[in-house]
Amino acid sequence: MRATGSPRTTAAERRDAVLEGAIHEFAEHGYHATKTADIAKRAGISQPYIYALFADKKELFLACLQRVREQIRDAFCTAWQPGGSLAESLTNMGRNYRKVITNPDAPRCQMQGYAASADPDIREHMRRGYLEIFQLVSELTGADKGVVARFMATGNLLNVGAVLGIPEEYTFAPFDH
Repeated sequence: MRATGSPRTTAAERRDAVLEGAIHEFAEHGYHATKTADIAKRAGISQPYIYALFADKKELFLACLQRVREQIRDAFCTAWQPGGSLAESLTNMGRNYRKVITNPDAPRCQMQGYAASADPDIREHMRRGYLEIFQLVSELTGADKGVVARFMATGNLLNVGAVLGIPEEYTFAPFDH
């Protein structure tokens, strides 16, 4: 809760705090084991306020997965430079993606989304997100599907390396040269 005399936070700031806290909790405990009370405590709000922002825990989980997807999309769009070669574009995008995964909550939350894909709504969200990112990389770089598939596979390797704390030399990406 806020300290006496501290400025009041806006609804958008509280929503951001809930999403950041929820990303951490979902990354740590998964969709099913995460408690909204723990998310509320981490965000410094009351548990009922979560339900003023999100209809239910699934909607909150999907919003967290969307936030992580937006971070990935932003990293790729920021790194892409028109006029560069395909190899340069993919290398820059891969390097920028490494910045996203320095905090392992993002890739762990994403992996929890895959793990919870027995739920049809979550599966469709994850499927749609994968295809959106795939299409974005293809459109930005002009790469064919095979090259983009290898790039995406490398991203998944980097995710595993980030969440397990594997040194970078063991997750060498073909686009890092």
